[in-house]
Amino acid sequence: MAEKRKYVGFYWGMTIVSFIALMLFLVFLPGGFWLGCPTFFGGIVLAMDWV
Repeated sequence: MAEKRKYVGFYWGMTIVSFIALMLFLVFLPGGFWLGCPTFFGGIVLAMDWV
């Protein structure tokens, strides 16, 4: 049975973009900081292939 290919590069890209958005939220809209957390940490988990 062939294993499904994972798009690790895409997940790392998503993590980096999410990190940038997270820092922008932190600087310009501190109350919105929590909005970017699920995408950032979800991207890290998928990029590290823990799932």
